[in-house]
Amino acid sequence: MNPLSHCHFSFDIADWQASSGKLAGLEAWQQWVADARFADTQPDYKPELAFLPAMQRRRLGKAARLVCDAAWNLAEQYPESALVFASHDGELNRSFELWLELMKTHTVSPTSFGLSVHNAQVGQWSMLRKDMRENTALAVGSDGLETALAEAYALMQEGAQQVLLIVADDPLSEEYALEAERAPMPYALAMLLKPGRQYRLSLSYGEKSDENPSYWGALDWIRFMLSNRHEETRCYGKRCWLWQKTL
Repeated sequence: MNPLSHCHFSFDIADWQASSGKLAGLEAWQQWVADARFADTQPDYKPELAFLPAMQRRRLGKAARLVCDAAWNLAEQYPESALVFASHDGELNRSFELWLELMKTHTVSPTSFGLSVHNAQVGQWSMLRKDMRENTALAVGSDGLETALAEAYALMQEGAQQVLLIVADDPLSEEYALEAERAPMPYALAMLLKPGRQYRLSLSYGEKSDENPSYWGALDWIRFMLSNRHEETRCYGKRCWLWQKTL
């Protein structure tokens, strides 16, 4: 153990899938890992979600559609999984749309308002899956993926045999000329976690980094996962997370 480490934990990843506004499928992600500019050459991707009724599909926002695209098959393959959902932005764009509508008409749709809250995506997921079990929804910062993994590990320590972890974001639209952290594209990452030692995460604190890393945590993880590297450190302010593949 690194003597400067403040916490560390290990886990197995049984499977994972990712979907974004530009990329879907392992081959596309591999091409993006080889050249990040690959995403810029791709048309917008909108999941069909043929497994859902049309009325339900129409209510889903961009990130919620990507969540279903990335996580549905995993949920089918690994039923009875505890669920941890994490998002930096939540339904931020819906909120901005509501504010504009409120200024124009002095009213908003109750349905639109209900779907604008941060945990709306996991609520929709629960209803679509008809899964009324307890789940965890986290509003996270830059190291949202690692925060969600710590939560998932805690659930496994309490007895959960498997955890479906979902990280999703639809960054604030560029039409809103505000200084804001923005991911390069909307995306959702789903992974099925089990107790084990395939991967190890260690958190340490140090001097505040001069870097200003984006909150691409989940996207950077895909790049790391599809690389030949066995270690990677990501620093967010004073917090540094060390990823280690122990396969």
